[in-house]
Amino acid sequence: MESFDEQAVLVHLDGVGLPANIYAEYDLVTLEDQLIEVIERDGLGEFDGNEIGLGTATLFMYGPDAERLYLAIETTLRAYPLCQGAQIVIRRGGPGAPQREFRL
Repeated sequence: MESFDEQAVLVHLDGVGLPANIYAEYDLVTLEDQLIEVIERDGLGEFDGNEIGLGTATLFMYGPDAERLYLAIETTLRAYPLCQGAQIVIRRGGPGAPQREFRL
């Protein structure tokens, strides 16, 4: 597979602080499938998986332009209840590169 690790969008989901019905009704797999569909459809990079632990889940997405990647997936993130209050990191290079962070 082509390497898309120049820039990254990381989504840190709250795994414990949302209402219980959200965790019961919405799942990570469905969210990941929706994100993959947008990323692949628009040719923006790749969804590289998740890391789950200590009350959070982090989704990893990489592409040549992190801002464009985020703009493409933003509607999906905002529409999916599991993403309420998620911390978003948009990194303009490899680890340690300049980044901006904010909450949904």
